[in-house]
This record gives sequence, structure tokens and C-alpha cells, in this order.
Amino acid sequence: MRFTRTISAVAAAGIAVGALAGCSSDTSAGDGADGGNVELTVTWWGNESRIEKYEKSFEIFEEEHPGVEITGVPSDYGSYWTSRSTEGAARELPDLMQFDPNLAKYAKNGLLLDLTDYVGDTIDFTNVDENIVKGAQIDGVQYGVPFGIGTFALFVNKALVEKAGVEMLEPDYTWEELNAWIGEITAAGVTNDEGQPVYGGNDHGAATQLFYQWLVQKGIEPWDGETPGFTQQDIVDYLSLEEEGLTNGAFYPIDRTTQVAPLDGFSMNESASSLTFASFYGRYAPEVGAENIVMLPVPSGESGEKAMWFAPSNYAIGANTEHPQEATELADFLARDARVAEIFGTDRGVMVDNETRAGFEPQDGTGDAEVLAYVDGVQEYATAVTPETPENFASYEAEWLRLNEERMYGNITAEQFAEQWWAEAGL
Repeated sequence: MRFTRTISAVAAAGIAVGALAGCSSDTSAGDGADGGNVELTVTWWGNESRIEKYEKSFEIFEEEHPGVEITGVPSDYGSYWTSRSTEGAARELPDLMQFDPNLAKYAKNGLLLDLTDYVGDTIDFTNVDENIVKGAQIDGVQYGVPFGIGTFALFVNKALVEKAGVEMLEPDYTWEELNAWIGEITAAGVTNDEGQPVYGGNDHGAATQLFYQWLVQKGIEPWDGETPGFTQQDIVDYLSLEEEGLTNGAFYPIDRTTQVAPLDGFSMNESASSLTFASFYGRYAPEVGAENIVMLPVPSGESGEKAMWFAPSNYAIGANTEHPQEATELADFLARDARVAEIFGTDRGVMVDNETRAGFEPQDGTGDAEVLAYVDGVQEYATAVTPETPENFASYEAEWLRLNEERMYGNITAEQFAEQWWAEAGL
């Protein structure tokens, strides 16, 4: 087992950035000291702790599959899809990859292995909800192996909220109430223990998925294939919810965001809230203190509905793999094995295999019990189906993030954002 990573990035930022030298499997490399004759390359995104968890999991698999050697290629999310795009163009994708929103694009371009013949034999979906399995299909063909589901949560640092003298939000809060609450906390002018100013929270324009959440609450399906269900005006209306906060400097500053990356304002105890994925609990608790964290569901829409959903995460296999049998065995192992579940906990989302989850016992201090309790607690709000994403989701999202940074610096307005994004997307 080997790991390929950019050492300077790990040392400076705590995130391992993938530097894949040779993406496709190479049987000739198996004549090394370990005597392996099958090499598998696996890539994912995540922080340093996730690397250690994959390492432990790979050790188990290699021990039980003599002759298999796994090379792990961790990455930060920002560069992950850039690397996959380059590899895909050369038809040299890794054997096994983490996939979330871009499954359709890669599948429709013939870059992913059709798993149909492996389901029921190598890959076991017996204890996985049918809708989750179908969520990893494109045009009825199985391309993904789901391993976890996740949803959004508003993390609140109650110690900072109390220090600011502001009341806690109620679970039925709205987008407007959230932005006003953020403004109140920032306006209180308090500092944390390190003397840094405390802000109420981040802007919500940085994540396209939050825009989709707002759209779904309005009864708008974000995409129908490659056709958007929203308009430029919808983008303007969503971003304009933050107009007053941007004017007053209520949100966590973009320049500070860059300085503390890959951490964020919440983990630095400089922001009282963070609207992000519930699985972030594990990385937030050690920095903020589990006793200080409150998790709330997403804001309610105009109708009062939250219309939340549980988004699946999948493994996919490159169509160029030279070892499809071993790659599918590894995908099934990482997705369902109880020992892997014990290693990762809820870091990759909540386990989708019902038998694996039923046997999982959260360990004290990991945050797993809290995440599981939160996911169970918001079931009543999960009335929506995971929205479709277009083939070009990655490029659309990258442009959205770039323009939002410009907006946060005050260089463009919401109207200019919408116009430029629409033009770049070719819509």
C-alpha cells in the first residue's frame, strides 16, 4: 500500500492534494517487494484524518487479498475534479474514485465501468434502499456503488451566540431570519478567546447546493437533464437575500476565509454558525468542543417547508481499469464492510447498508452518535428527492464559486453574477 500526495500541501494546510503520476493500473509494477501482481489506484477528497482511515481500511483488504497492492491518492475537493477531467481526457482514470455530483457526465462519456454484471455477485445491494441504489444509476445502468448519505445542517456555536447576547434560532427559522440573526451576532462586536472578531456566519452563495435547496423549497427542480429549471432572476433573488449582510459586513470575510483555509471560520471559533454538510461534525467538534455545538435543520422556505433530502455518495470505477474484478471487490468492501464502518464512522456520511448501520456502535468522542441522531431527527423534513445535476456540473460549480468570490469582494453585483454565470454556462 502506498500513498501519493503533495507533501508541502499536507504540511502547510493539513490537506493532502493528489499528485497522480500514473492513473491507470499497471501490472508490471506488481513485481515489487510485496510480490503483488495487481495494483489498484484509489482517489478521494477529504482532510488528513480521512487519509489515515483509508490507510487502515486498505491494510485489511490487502491482507485478505494477497497480491493486491493499493495506491491511495488523496486530494482536496478544489483540485479533485480538475485532476479527474485531465485523466478522463486521456482515458487514464484511477481504478476506484469517490463520486458525488458528476456521475452522469463521466458515465455518459464512457469513462466509467458498467457494474451491472457485478451486482448480486461481487457487489451486494441486498440491504441498501432501492432508491439509493437507483440514485447511482444513469439511464438505468449501475455505475456507482453508494456508501453513504448526507444532508445539510446549520452548525451553531452556542458559546459564541451566548457571548454575543443573541437568542438561539428556533428550528423553523427562515432564510431571512438566518441572515438577520447573523447580522445581530456580528453587530454585537464580541471577540473570541484569541481576540479575533466573531461573525454570525458565512454567506450562503458559496455553495450551489444551497441554491438548489432554496429552489426546491419553492417547488423548482434545479435541472431537467441539461436544461435549468431556474432563471437568471432566481439567481438574483437568492443572492439578494444577503444584500443587507454584505453591505453591513455581517458575513465572515472572504480574505480571512482564504487565510485560514482549509479550515473555516466555524472551526476557528471566529464564526458562530456554518451551514454545511452534517458529516462536518467530526472535524468541527475537536476545534469548537462538542459541548458547544448545536445542529439545526436548513432554513425553511416561504411555504414553511424545508424540503430536505439525503444525498448519496458513491464509488465508481474507471472504464480503463485492468482489474475490474478486484476493483469492484474493493468498492463493495469499502461501502459495506462493518470494520470499515467502525474505522470511518460517519465521516463519509451515514452508512447506506442497513445491516452495517444496525451493527455500528458509535464510539464516545467521535461525534458519530450526534450525526446519526441528527439525521434521524430531520427525517420529517426530508420530503424532497435528491435533485438531478447536469453533465457539466463541475464546471458550472467552479464558475459559480469564482463569481461568488468576486461578489464577496464587492467587485460584482448579484445581477452581474447571474448574467456572467449564465453566459459562461452557455445557457
